[in-house]
Amino acid sequence: MTQETQHLPAKIFNTGKSDYDFPEIILGQDLGLFDTINKFYPEIWKLYKTLKNQDWDENEFDYSSCNVQFKTCDKHTYDMMVKTLAWQWEADSVASRSIAAILAPVCTSSEAWSGWVEITKNEIVHAATYSEIVRNSFDNPDDILNEILSVQEALSRLKVVTEVFNTAFEVSYDYARDRRPNDQETYNAIYMFIVGLLCMERIQFMASFAVTFGICDGTGLFQPIGKAIQKIAQDEFEVHVQYGKEVLRAMYKTDRGRTAFEQCKDKIAQMVNEVTQSEVEWTDYAFSEGRELTGVTCQMMKDWVYFSATDVARFFGIEDQMEFPIIDENPLKYMENWLNMSKVQASNQEEDTAQYKVGVMKRDDHDEVFDVDF
Repeated sequence: MTQETQHLPAKIFNTGKSDYDFPEIILGQDLGLFDTINKFYPEIWKLYKTLKNQDWDENEFDYSSCNVQFKTCDKHTYDMMVKTLAWQWEADSVASRSIAAILAPVCTSSEAWSGWVEITKNEIVHAATYSEIVRNSFDNPDDILNEILSVQEALSRLKVVTEVFNTAFEVSYDYARDRRPNDQETYNAIYMFIVGLLCMERIQFMASFAVTFGICDGTGLFQPIGKAIQKIAQDEFEVHVQYGKEVLRAMYKTDRGRTAFEQCKDKIAQMVNEVTQSEVEWTDYAFSEGRELTGVTCQMMKDWVYFSATDVARFFGIEDQMEFPIIDENPLKYMENWLNMSKVQASNQEEDTAQYKVGVMKRDDHDEVFDVDF
């Protein structure tokens, strides 16, 4: 080893890294060689490969028919579609530039870093897709862009998670500049960012997709937009959400991960409650001023929010701290046609601990086939 190599900055290339057989996902030893020899997190790597293999492009869809339909549909359908697109575009814009940026200084696992980079690339495609939808569906897209940015109710939906994102951003870069120690407080801030990302993707994105698909399903309009957003929804539902859960499970198997959960449990419950409440308030707004969805009531859409939030609450084992109804049955059957819901089964963060109420039920459904397996 040369003298120059010995003095490489550890945060850029850690020549003294010794934990290749068990790297912590965040805030372990700084990264050295990119390691595919030791795969300590095979499920994380598998999800990374799944997302990489289903890469797609934002220009795969022809929105010319949507241009005509936006001009001819009734005002309430127009408003609901545009307001929903507003939040989806804004949220994916946030995700596309936050995930890798926040985690770059603190991620210490080659496997986890691969997944987060791929998810970031995927979020760029998602954000670009919404931009292309607007560019191709309206004669004056700049006017629609301004209209989208003026929907304060959409921006307010981002308040809870963006505050957590902003805190994590500051903590991450203070750590990178040696202004913050590698202690439990620092770990907890990054942990809460991962939790916040899960809440955004599992609760908020799913609530928004349900409106888009409800319009497409109930009116027959905007099918190219529906198909494009279906690909986005499948990415989020089948990979991003499962990735976040798998990371949190892996973190829980470490001392600092378990400590983070115990110390942040009340904050997690508060976040899930606040995110859920913001989606309920958005639903009331979406269905106000005469806006409606064919075959879908405001209460059904709220129940879908509760259904999505129940999955997150159950994952963390915090159902008793929830301020909303726990709903186990999908209230929007049309979502089964837009998402492969049977592919994903909810499970607790850590299957091996009684704290998460594992083992209190016995399976008696062997050889049974269900449409939805949550």
